[in-house]
Amino acid sequence: MLLIGLTGGMASGKSTVAKYIREHGIPVFDADACSHQLTEKGGAAIADIAKTFGDEFIVDGMMNRKKMAELVFKNDKEREKLEKILLTMIWDRALEYINENKNAPAVAIDAPLLIEKGWHKRVDEIWLVYIPVAEQIRRVMIRDGMTEEHAKARIATQMTTDEKKPYADVVIDNSGKLEDTLARTDKEIVRVCKK
Repeated sequence: MLLIGLTGGMASGKSTVAKYIREHGIPVFDADACSHQLTEKGGAAIADIAKTFGDEFIVDGMMNRKKMAELVFKNDKEREKLEKILLTMIWDRALEYINENKNAPAVAIDAPLLIEKGWHKRVDEIWLVYIPVAEQIRRVMIRDGMTEEHAKARIATQMTTDEKKPYADVVIDNSGKLEDTLARTDKEIVRVCKK
């Protein structure tokens, strides 16, 4: 089984590629979705978040995402505290998912911070969904209704897709037409499923 690390910046189209990969027979573990589950009501991370950040960051038994985002996107130390709580839990669940799908020809780990957090060293191949930074800013502004300044600040919390390129075994350029992106993805799906 080939373990693929699927990554890309905010609004790069990584989720679209992940969905397409999943629909074409490669199981995909979604690190962001796992993070949401861990911070929902009754989630495994809630007690640690309350202990670390205070009860004011928990509302109705779940993490107050808006309040937490305001804190962690302005303060690297606070973001690192949150990541320390979540990342080990997420990777443990990723390992369970990989084991559950061990008979598949490949499994993908969809993680925006794959490279930043060193997970790229734990996979066999890195697939990067690429768009230029200017297009990324434009898409974040449209998708999230943000100002350009806020979009740039959010994007600055991750490596740019240009910085991620040297790590990538496969670059899926999503700056053009969707059908071109999916055609490039198809080639890689066929390749890994033939191994």
